[in-house]
Amino acid sequence: MAFFQTRLDVDYTNIPSSVSLNGIDLPIDVIIGLNGEKVIAESKILDGAAVFERVSRKPFDINFEFNIRELNAVSKYIFPNNAAYDIITNVWNIDQVITCKNTFLNKLGIMDVIVKGITFSTIRGNTNLPCSLKCLEMYNSSSQTQSLIVKV
Repeated sequence: MAFFQTRLDVDYTNIPSSVSLNGIDLPIDVIIGLNGEKVIAESKILDGAAVFERVSRKPFDINFEFNIRELNAVSKYIFPNNAAYDIITNVWNIDQVITCKNTFLNKLGIMDVIVKGITFSTIRGNTNLPCSLKCLEMYNSSSQTQSLIVKV
């Protein structure tokens, strides 16, 4: 039984907090952290001017933070063992690039990600299960152009 099935009524082009990874919808309160970094080489030429070369950029690190919740048959929250298992088997255990649907990320050209880490944190006395997924943008560096900036 899937606890994070794709919701047909979600418009992934207009709701930035809606995220689907590999067809599995994350809870609607997901927080997305995006970290980008450039690789820049600096050199000095003979007369003392610094030359900065933009070599490339690294793939974005993408962090998804959310709380997993699960309701039982009488609409009471229970500890989400089954929902956590669903994320483990359908997102974490997939050893390949997975599709990512999200307004913000897709507009930036991020359509696919690689999941590189997962963290669950149980909270004593609470039925919510905080989860963090650490991902890398699937990125083609050959499409990047190089530019040269001279600082005098």
